[in-house]
Amino acid sequence: MSESNLKTKTAKGLFWGAMNGGLQQLIGAVIGLVLLSRLTPGDYGIVGMLAIFTAIAVTMQEGGFKAALINRSEIRSEDHNSVFWFTVAVSACFYLVLFFLAGPIARFYDQPELVKVARILFLSFFFISCSISSDAYLLRKMMIRQRTTIDITGALVAGIVAVVMAIKGFGYWALVAHSVVQSFTTSLLKLIFTPWKPNLKISFKPVWEMFPFGIKLVGASFVTQVQTNIFSVILGRAYTEKEVGVYSQGNKWSGMLNMVFTGMINSVGQPVMVSARDDAERRRAIFRKLTRFVAFAAFPSMLGLALIAPEFINLINPKFEASVPILQLYCLYFMATLVQTLFNQAAMAAGRSDRYLAFTLINAAMQIATAFITFRYGLVTMAAAVTAVNYLAVLVWWLLARDFTGIKLIDLLKDTVPFFAIALLLIVIAHFAFAAIGSDLLRMLLKIACVAGLYLTLTSRTKTFKDVVTFVKKREL
Repeated sequence: MSESNLKTKTAKGLFWGAMNGGLQQLIGAVIGLVLLSRLTPGDYGIVGMLAIFTAIAVTMQEGGFKAALINRSEIRSEDHNSVFWFTVAVSACFYLVLFFLAGPIARFYDQPELVKVARILFLSFFFISCSISSDAYLLRKMMIRQRTTIDITGALVAGIVAVVMAIKGFGYWALVAHSVVQSFTTSLLKLIFTPWKPNLKISFKPVWEMFPFGIKLVGASFVTQVQTNIFSVILGRAYTEKEVGVYSQGNKWSGMLNMVFTGMINSVGQPVMVSARDDAERRRAIFRKLTRFVAFAAFPSMLGLALIAPEFINLINPKFEASVPILQLYCLYFMATLVQTLFNQAAMAAGRSDRYLAFTLINAAMQIATAFITFRYGLVTMAAAVTAVNYLAVLVWWLLARDFTGIKLIDLLKDTVPFFAIALLLIVIAHFAFAAIGSDLLRMLLKIACVAGLYLTLTSRTKTFKDVVTFVKKREL
């Protein structure tokens, strides 16, 4: 792929990755607002208790094969076909196991209604397995626009179903339906509209060829899901479903914004770095440019959400006021996570799934230990502690990735700290400037306008700003 063609594909990938993540999270936010006004913290708590099981099942069925397919120097139809049938078979087995474990899970939480909820909700990861090969095809070919169209359609269909059910008084079943319908719709559309199609000429030889690379990613993803969802298990045992719901909402809104930027990184990160796999200096330049873009766009967005969190939550539903400090802390948490995501993509592109696994194990051990030590001191204390540890984890990843990224610590700081410092200064100014305004809505709008206007003005002469403008102006997007 030529340099100019690569730049064009990268620009398209970033644009459509942003569209995909942005529109999905916008739809999710609108749907979430409606559901939040109709449902209770307990409804969210019931579904939240099962999050870890679904997440782990999705990780195990995916098997790292999506990344392995993208990384292969030459790809054949039989490679995709092998992964398709393998992941479908594995996910079917996982579903059967979890179907019969629904009773013990319900007894563990002392929530009898979880039996039926679990058996329906767990269908979602089976449906996801049907589109893993198709999704890898779209990502490898950087067909991000097509992928975006499918994902947005799935989000809309699922959102409409969930809203209707919530209005009709189905409670937590609206959340269950949202997950199942979205996974089914998205997977079906990817199977229909992806140029590659599965066939009955089944051979698992390609799976075994990809296994050494993929198994390390499975291990890393498995540990990540345990780390991410262990909080729901801890809280489910130590707190009421209402408190679990409060915590999940604080995590949810910052997580939705994080997914916008994660979607952009994942859409182009591995494919574009794979194209520069044999050129260390070019690979380093790509990594630094993506890092500056993330810092420029994501850091002020995350800090901005933290700034308006009190007004935002109060306007939606004052019952969730206790989630405000958790939301603010997780905005800071996910800023570090985005930098880690860049290292994740670099590791996969370099074929260093071993380093990915090593980092994940270290990070998970740090995070889980911190959670177990601090959860008894309250939700806010735990959120603050794991956030601090997440920044230490960035340093750990940098140490592990120095040889294949070529990034110096001073480079990482130069690419991130200036944008963080500017955004933080503006956040502090806006907080005190509009504190006396009585209207939540007016205060929130003024904060947004002030910070956005000043930030764009102060960063308008940076190369990153000019690159973003160039991407936006490209007519071929």
